[in-house]
Amino acid sequence: MPSGLPVLDAARGADSTMSDVQFHALEPARNRNGEDALVPFLLGARHMPVRVSVQDVSRIDSHRLQILLVARRQWAAEGLPFELVEVNETFRSGLERLGLAPDHFDKEAVQ
Repeated sequence: MPSGLPVLDAARGADSTMSDVQFHALEPARNRNGEDALVPFLLGARHMPVRVSVQDVSRIDSHRLQILLVARRQWAAEGLPFELVEVNETFRSGLERLGLAPDHFDKEAVQ
């Protein structure tokens, strides 16, 4: 592996070479009976670079999308990275269904 590339530590959900990058994997769908785990993660990761995997997402709903959009804008305003990684076709289709371009999160956030 080339040096300088982050290595994700699945057991800790953290990045072992860039400890200030906070990592979170979204669940396949939002739990409608309680708080989405994304919210406390983002609150705890404030003022730090963030990487969110959407690999396992089977359905993106408007509530979760709104959280991601607001967080991305907040991180951009602070000049911090906010990345969605491992974007699958289901997630991209969901963005289109909700009125966004499928590559919306591939672009730089507007500050």
